Amino acid sequence: MEIAPNIHRIPCIFAGNRIVFVHLFIGTEASMLVDTACAHNPQQDILPYMEKIGFDPAKLTYLVISHSDLDHQGGNQPMKAAAPQALLACHNLDKAWIEDTEALITGRYMQFDEPHGFVTPDEVRAAIHADTLSAPIDMTLEGGETFRLSPDWLVEAVHTPGHTWGHLAIYDRKSKIMAAGEAALWNAILDVDWNPVLPPTYCYVDTYLATLDRLMTMDIEIFSPAHWTLQTGSDVGDFLRESRNYCLHVEQKLLDFAKSHGTFTLKQAIEKMGSEVATWAEDGNSLLTFPFNGNLQRLVQRGQLVQARNSENIVTWSLPT
Repeated sequence: MEIAPNIHRIPCIFAGNRIVFVHLFIGTEASMLVDTACAHNPQQDILPYMEKIGFDPAKLTYLVISHSDLDHQGGNQPMKAAAPQALLACHNLDKAWIEDTEALITGRYMQFDEPHGFVTPDEVRAAIHADTLSAPIDMTLEGGETFRLSPDWLVEAVHTPGHTWGHLAIYDRKSKIMAAGEAALWNAILDVDWNPVLPPTYCYVDTYLATLDRLMTMDIEIFSPAHWTLQTGSDVGDFLRESRNYCLHVEQKLLDFAKSHGTFTLKQAIEKMGSEVATWAEDGNSLLTFPFNGNLQRLVQRGQLVQARNSENIVTWSLPT
């Protein structure tokens, strides 16, 4: 759908009932696609939408990837094949994981295996490879760069870390629209029917909260996130505040858990208190590794918890003695 003149929000379906929105900005001098979804989505959703609106992929100037995740970068290779002239760009901090699928798997998705006793099955690795067809990055960004799409139209890359270190959003001052990706994650990630399906997977809590604070000071009329409905007017602030409140709620629940349960592992925290913070089905709790670990690390940094290793060399947390 066209959410403002020459700004399109394209729904992409993956994993059966999941949805991710990518954004197409079409100017008279340049154009930009923000995110490529999964490997199948260019052929299934993005290119058919371009054909429907009469946009030739050969006119695409930039492919900007908001962050390193399979449902945002997985279509990079097929989109580059359809638009070889387009420059593939991302933030420098996410570059290694965006241009190499194996690096994404080991660095992002398997980061909890060794320290916390999780095991990523081979079939999961194979599925991620199938969904994520990576391509070399042509240009890296730091945030603050502007792109001239028309003589009187500039859009800006905004560094919005928290979900990943190098997360980017694209902001159009003209329409006051932000193509937000997962800069803010509300209290759940939603499916195609707007039902909660996964936890909000923020990782770096202080950074995430700082991003939310920054977004709340910006003049945003339409906030277009990756897995949620369009947020407009006062709903924008509500969405951002709920994202912040949920993060702090989880942190308090983890601190209360430490007070009542003593020493615990990440697995134990998820098993015993996952249902207390979830509005989604239990099979989504495995991704609580991201927010729980982030909140626990923040509690350690603030001196409210102590981190150690048990006899099995698994990371544990407890109250200071």
